[in-house]
Amino acid sequence: MFNTILENFHIEKIYATIKKNLVYIFVAGILFALVAGVIGSRFAYRTYTTDVSFYVYSNPDNVTDSGVNQSTGEISQANKLITSYIQVLKSSVFLTAVADEIQLQGYSAEKLQRMISFRNITDTAIFIVYVSDSNPNNALTVANAISDLAPSIIPSIVKAGGFRVFDGAELPTDPSSSIGTTQIIIIGFVLGFFIALLFFFFKGLLDTTIRRVYEVEDIFRIPVIGKVPEKDVDKNTENKYENIVLKDDSSFSHKEAYNNIRSNLMWSREEKKCPVYVVTSADNSEGKSVNAYNIAKSFSMIGKKVLLIDADMRNSKLREFAPNKDKKGLADYLSGSVSKAPVVKVNNAFDAIYASEGFKDRTELLSTKKWYELIDKMKEEYDEIVIDMTSLRLFSEALSLTKSDAYYIVVVREGVTKFVRTKLVVQRLEELNADIIGIIYNGISPKSKDYVFRNYKEK
Repeated sequence: MFNTILENFHIEKIYATIKKNLVYIFVAGILFALVAGVIGSRFAYRTYTTDVSFYVYSNPDNVTDSGVNQSTGEISQANKLITSYIQVLKSSVFLTAVADEIQLQGYSAEKLQRMISFRNITDTAIFIVYVSDSNPNNALTVANAISDLAPSIIPSIVKAGGFRVFDGAELPTDPSSSIGTTQIIIIGFVLGFFIALLFFFFKGLLDTTIRRVYEVEDIFRIPVIGKVPEKDVDKNTENKYENIVLKDDSSFSHKEAYNNIRSNLMWSREEKKCPVYVVTSADNSEGKSVNAYNIAKSFSMIGKKVLLIDADMRNSKLREFAPNKDKKGLADYLSGSVSKAPVVKVNNAFDAIYASEGFKDRTELLSTKKWYELIDKMKEEYDEIVIDMTSLRLFSEALSLTKSDAYYIVVVREGVTKFVRTKLVVQRLEELNADIIGIIYNGISPKSKDYVFRNYKEK
């Protein structure tokens, strides 16, 4: 998972993921805010704090003499007494006395202990008692009770020093701390917003669906030899693949996509009498079959004698692109059912050997000597051979030509292909030293920034 995140980490992808899900992120924030508003009304509070300051004397005779200034040594001794005084003020004996004094319902010694806090002023003989409560009047009442009871209770327990109140409690008018329903709603919104943001952030980094060309270029050391624009299947026509198969009257952008692929194939290969191209992909529905067909058609458009072999015995598509009534095909020949390879002309453009209708899943035939002999024989008769093979992630038939001089073409499809799966396919091919000539980026959105003809308008 960590490697996936690293490979997938790109500022553009993060930005695009957040932008795509921004509405959901805001909705999550609003929902959290609503829940926080309902629940938070119970937790909204205001706390008021008042305080009483005491001055401690090491010599009890000085308590009533306001003109006496304590020496440094006396202040140090007084500081030691403060700890003892605070312990008395925190004791259940003293707090019970305060509770009895104030006579406020619900104000027990335990509650008073939670309300009261202390602070010793460093290097002085002063300590402060703080009283906090949601009711400012009750806070003042408790503070005054402490002021009144401390002078009689503390000396009865601590038989040393003395003290006096030099700054009495006042009624607090402003809360010392508070959180209102509005603040809780805002916190709820921010919390929901960031939880949703993090969710989509990691969801995006863990989503290995290919969506931009740079992702393919960053992950693989294989050139992208062509970008084929997305074309919708037209279910209203007799042949629903009419829009996606290459024809003489296809749109400029469609023909140009395969012109680029054809040119890159011709420039990338070695000089051979008849190059063999094996077209495969990681999974079904990525467009390998239609790309195999269109590559064959593109070569035929420049006068090349081309043979297309439909070797995908598990999921053959050629009959859907170019219907053929004859059910005999490749498996019939390889199995010996027919003596001659059933080569037929497709749309007066190129020759093809269809997959057999009656020999489904006879993939072991692609490992026979007769299969390799067929290819060698056809190489003597044609300028180009294109083979539509099975998807390689789950099935291994496409590996049958790795030891030959065939070129492999891997097809990926925008919004469909998972790059982790394609990585497995490429690794399998590379382990067998297959010659991977390039990747076709299929189904690119005509509006994509990666598509060179996005601003071109068909005439």
